[in-house]
Amino acid sequence: MDLGLRGKIAIVTGGGNGIGYGMCEVFSEEGANVVIADFAPLDITQKLAADLESKYGNHVIAIHADISSSDDVSMLYDKVLDEFGTVDILMNNAGKMGLNRIEDVTIPELRKYEQVNIEGLFLMSQKFVEICTQQQKGGHIVNTVSKSAFTTNSGGNSPYIATKGAVASFTRGLAIEVGRRGIYVNGIIPGYVITATTKNLKDRSEQMKKLIPIGREATPREIANVAVFLCSEKACQIMGALVDVTGGTML
Repeated sequence: MDLGLRGKIAIVTGGGNGIGYGMCEVFSEEGANVVIADFAPLDITQKLAADLESKYGNHVIAIHADISSSDDVSMLYDKVLDEFGTVDILMNNAGKMGLNRIEDVTIPELRKYEQVNIEGLFLMSQKFVEICTQQQKGGHIVNTVSKSAFTTNSGGNSPYIATKGAVASFTRGLAIEVGRRGIYVNGIIPGYVITATTKNLKDRSEQMKKLIPIGREATPREIANVAVFLCSEKACQIMGALVDVTGGTML
């Protein structure tokens, strides 16, 4: 694809693995400069950044940050502005997930879901909008939601479902608020995706294939292709959308 993103600056939270790394790779392929923002050890994400830079020739940096911390969010954006002077794209991909029966969920655990999946996304978006407004420019925000916010075939993940439902509502609300400033806000709804932690779970994979109309799980790159497309001028009429990339699972 040539999406006209060459030279753009894209922050990808949770960019060190899975869908987030897929986004970093597709942005790099499109010639954008990439910020891998992740809570993973910095030596790991710096290696990923170097690999992408070597392969695609774009500029990639890694920043260790906890998006649920307002101090870390401020630090992250300070480093991005010091390095690039601006930011054009924010991929709110980082999130906390897990299985917890409702009887076993403690208030501290519930708050951690809220802090990462809602507060972190809010803080990252708030600062992004502030920068775009100060610099009198538009931009793109893409939020990673989840099919679980709309339909699920498993139990024991109510905190995750609830917070991802909030992400879906936030996406639409923010789109209405900042659209006239030239800031596009959309979301993607991934389904079952093969990642480093799931690729060897053969029984799970066979079970998932029975639930997915196209008959297979997605790769991170396949999800990322859609997410990155939403940040291009070719998607100029897509605003406040929650794009289903579940392979038909939500049918």
